[in-house]
Amino acid sequence: MLRLRGACPKGWSVRNMRGKVYLRVTSGAAGADATCVTLPMAWAADTVSETVQLITELHQLVGGGYDLRDALGRINQPAAAPRPSSPSRWPVLLEKFHADLKLTSGLQASTWKDNYAPFLELAVELLGGAAAPVNARELLGQVVSRWEDKPRRREIAVTAVRKFLEFGVEVHGLPAESWTVTARVAKEMKGKKARRRTVATLTDLEILRLIDTLPDDVRCSRWKNALRLMALYGLRPEELSHLVSREHPSTAEPTVYCTYEKVCGSTKTEPRWLMPLPLKDHIGEQVDWNLAGAMAIGQLELPPLSDKYAVRTFLERQPFWLELKAKYDKTGEWLRPYSFRNAYSLRAHRLGHRNDVICMAMGHSLSTHENSYEWARSESVLEHV
Repeated sequence: MLRLRGACPKGWSVRNMRGKVYLRVTSGAAGADATCVTLPMAWAADTVSETVQLITELHQLVGGGYDLRDALGRINQPAAAPRPSSPSRWPVLLEKFHADLKLTSGLQASTWKDNYAPFLELAVELLGGAAAPVNARELLGQVVSRWEDKPRRREIAVTAVRKFLEFGVEVHGLPAESWTVTARVAKEMKGKKARRRTVATLTDLEILRLIDTLPDDVRCSRWKNALRLMALYGLRPEELSHLVSREHPSTAEPTVYCTYEKVCGSTKTEPRWLMPLPLKDHIGEQVDWNLAGAMAIGQLELPPLSDKYAVRTFLERQPFWLELKAKYDKTGEWLRPYSFRNAYSLRAHRLGHRNDVICMAMGHSLSTHENSYEWARSESVLEHV
């Protein structure tokens, strides 16, 4: 039987087990992981060719992501590939997973809508179809193919499906050998990471001109207030709906306070006092908007902001914003609503504020600030030469 043993791929081996061919497949570091099956072949010289053919087919299926036992079942019963459960089970499992996320991690409706629902609803649809995927790899391959040209969405899709299947395995008895997403499969399905885009940093004059170019009507006056708040306080767009006026504990002056708590994994940011950093006009004079005073007397009207993307949608309709976008695209920078926040960060550093104060005012950690926000521009170096 030397011919049979010699025909086995690397990491695959056979031996006699009560007159049958016993196949062992090892993987991982130093062959730490092993899976074994008894093949439906007699351990005999006249079955060698047939056994080699079967092992070759199994090797191809396992290389394509199938569990060894599933692969054997697929070959033995090609007309009825193994199915983990009835199609009707998947929608129920999805509902239970959604409920579990809300209970265990405080999942927000917007997070579910953006980071889970598109991918898991597709997965459930595929799993209930006539040619349903039979393992995690096959399912992920079909899901991520819908976002072939969007690396970040692929990455989110893999994470969502992986969590869903882990829940199914751990809580509801899906067979782990078929429905576990290994680190290797996850990495392969995510593909190459999207190149991190540099967020553009608006200048004070660009922000002021953008606001000045808006029409002088009631609707746009509200949007002017929103953009002024974002610029003056370095706000996230969603924080516009979470601002209140409070009396300063030391000066008793009206001060803007942000009640928003941004969810960061299992933690939340703290509500915070906001620090105004006035912009400078074309002659270097500070622009005084007195937004805190206007808010304190109820004279700071804002536009409807229930839509998460309201600010972005409004800006994308403004000619000067599109002009700025084209300008920054040429330098490889990404103009977006967070560009107001980036501008605030740069202004704070140029004014000499301590890092801890800036981070407290912006509502994020020092590591986030260092990794994601503008500290200085290259032209600043020339001021010291």
